[in-house]
Amino acid sequence: MVAWVLAGAVGFALLGFVIAALYIADMFTRPKRRRVQGTPAEHGLRFEDVQFRSPDLVVLRGWFLESPGARATIMLVHNSDGTRADPEVGLLDIQRAYVRNGFNVFAFDLRGRGESGGSRDELGTGELRDLEAAAGYVRRRTEGLPIILHGFGLGAALALHAAGHDLEVAGVIADSPYESVREHLRYRWHRLPSPIFNLACWLARKLYGADVNTLRPTRGIAHLAGVPVLLIHGALDHEVPVAQTLNLAAASLSERNDVWIVPEAEHCEAYRAEPQAYVTRCLRLVDTAVPSRTLRIQSAAV
Repeated sequence: MVAWVLAGAVGFALLGFVIAALYIADMFTRPKRRRVQGTPAEHGLRFEDVQFRSPDLVVLRGWFLESPGARATIMLVHNSDGTRADPEVGLLDIQRAYVRNGFNVFAFDLRGRGESGGSRDELGTGELRDLEAAAGYVRRRTEGLPIILHGFGLGAALALHAAGHDLEVAGVIADSPYESVREHLRYRWHRLPSPIFNLACWLARKLYGADVNTLRPTRGIAHLAGVPVLLIHGALDHEVPVAQTLNLAAASLSERNDVWIVPEAEHCEAYRAEPQAYVTRCLRLVDTAVPSRTLRIQSAAV
């Protein structure tokens, strides 16, 4: 009798363990979809609504803002719970700054966010496909004009990883990046027992195709010796410790990288804290990546 009671207790405990892990896996992969608030027209900018598909046929939506005579296109990649017009980050203001300084801008919603299709956060697995599809669209549209990736949070991690794994770009601006999805989730869910966390990660991959081991910006930045990178992080960031940006900088083998820690900024709020300095530093990176003098010489030769 006692054995049956013990077996039943163990069975119920295991069932509760699995149910808890299933719930956490669902939480890991359920994005907080927000509507796109505003358009570039509110800042006096002309733009085109665009639609394209990722390799797995998820419909993605975005904006293309053209600046006549642009020598590069800036691709903006929003944070995990953001959109292409994220007001907390100031994305519309940043788009205006780039266009007025003579650059094309392409901003789009990752899967499961904003107006794009998809219902799951794939923890970088599907989002990397979205970024590659977006870069392909921009490259076809601009006939090979250089691309600069400017990402925030998840978008910054995607930019660093993709640029270090064969996505051809001229430069990367990474605002509030993290070292890996697994480390980021573990930090956010630090009170969760490790066995439940590990099972939840396994279930997220099996049930939703979301692999926490796919997105590893630390490995990506190590392969960016020839591409200039600007790492930005708020000193008051409680979502992603500033140490993660410093670790990314340490993992890089390039002397062309720059790190800017913004004293009064929280997560992805460096632009809001110091807008003028933010734009100046970003434009400096772009000028380093795509020098206007070099472009004029090439044009004259042609």
